[in-house]
Amino acid sequence: MARDTRNRILVTSLLLFNEQGEPKTTINDIADETDISPGNLHYHFRKKADIVNALMAEFQADARNVLAPPEDEEVTLDEFWMFLHLLLEFTAAYRFLFRDLETLTADYPAVGRSMTNFAKGLQAEFELYLIGLTRNLVLQMDMHDASVVSRNLAVIALFSERFDNLKKKSRSADDSALRVAQSILSVLKPFAAGGEAANQLEELATHYKG
Repeated sequence: MARDTRNRILVTSLLLFNEQGEPKTTINDIADETDISPGNLHYHFRKKADIVNALMAEFQADARNVLAPPEDEEVTLDEFWMFLHLLLEFTAAYRFLFRDLETLTADYPAVGRSMTNFAKGLQAEFELYLIGLTRNLVLQMDMHDASVVSRNLAVIALFSERFDNLKKKSRSADDSALRVAQSILSVLKPFAAGGEAANQLEELATHYKG
């Protein structure tokens, strides 16, 4: 029962953080939404920082699955699509981290370290996929292109929602994911190695049109 309550607290905390932001979520908010007393919550987590740290442990475990390198040196577009799908699900699940990044890293140093490692890992992962797609003659890209484009794709994946917020265009998690996917596939289109590859990229893009 204690384990179940702890998990319920973490699930509720993640939902509230994603909906209203970690800075605006109090311990009492979490207790009320979990339908437990503040004392019961305190038994499992003495302070909100303990909840954030527990969520970061979950984030790191999930990130390792997302950032698993491609199995083969040559990569298909279907394999890249699966990676992109997993990435979008992952970033949506931990949406609050990307929205409140500066505040979180100032208040919780462990968040800053984890996010730095994830950003570096994501760029490296994109680069592996770009190189694999080039080897499979899906893309036409040299090593310099792969390095630059992989950085651009990581920026799009991590910070597109924040850019939309700057433009006062707040979007749902689903809408944000669609825009990220469309943007990433649009970046790759000029590098398509021939008409068939371009058609495949366009077909993939249709799956993400709202």
